Amino acid sequence: MIAVVALAVGLGGFGLIRLAGAGATEFRLEGAVLHVAGPLNGAAADRMQRLFEEHPGLEVVALGDLPGADDVVWAAGMGRLIRAAGLETRAVGPVVNDAILLYLGGVRRVVEGGALVLHSDAVQRQRGIAVDASVAAQADRQQFVAAMLGDGRFADFMAATRAARESYQLTAEDMARFGLQTQAQ
Repeated sequence: MIAVVALAVGLGGFGLIRLAGAGATEFRLEGAVLHVAGPLNGAAADRMQRLFEEHPGLEVVALGDLPGADDVVWAAGMGRLIRAAGLETRAVGPVVNDAILLYLGGVRRVVEGGALVLHSDAVQRQRGIAVDASVAAQADRQQFVAAMLGDGRFADFMAATRAARESYQLTAEDMARFGLQTQAQ
């Protein structure tokens, strides 16, 4: 009986650990490439900063399946870290809504097998991703996009698209119009 109780407690603890880590951002180093996937949050921003400090030879941040961000400030902060480090960003998986701010942080930006996707706020909420639709969050998006791209037209496009459509994958024409992709060097 004691063994059964101990086993149940052990499996329950294992289950809690797996549950707690299920929504965590994943970071994986592969040479000079930092792979990032999963939902973004404040802990991810702190971890990215530490990884940049610990691995000064990084050249590329490869963005995998990024379903969005809990907070615009964190996503913009991560984008600023990428820009300050002079890194290239590559979209190698779907990069959704405010996670696109990380992509925009790249000094060089390329979509390489991935996609930039805008989901409506309703779709994001259905997927369990928090959405900050406040005026302050939109102002933060506008300011960040203008700093990264030279103007805020893409932030306006993001807001209008998220309000008017369920889901939209940016096209090559969209990327050219807003200067989202650069030539990788």
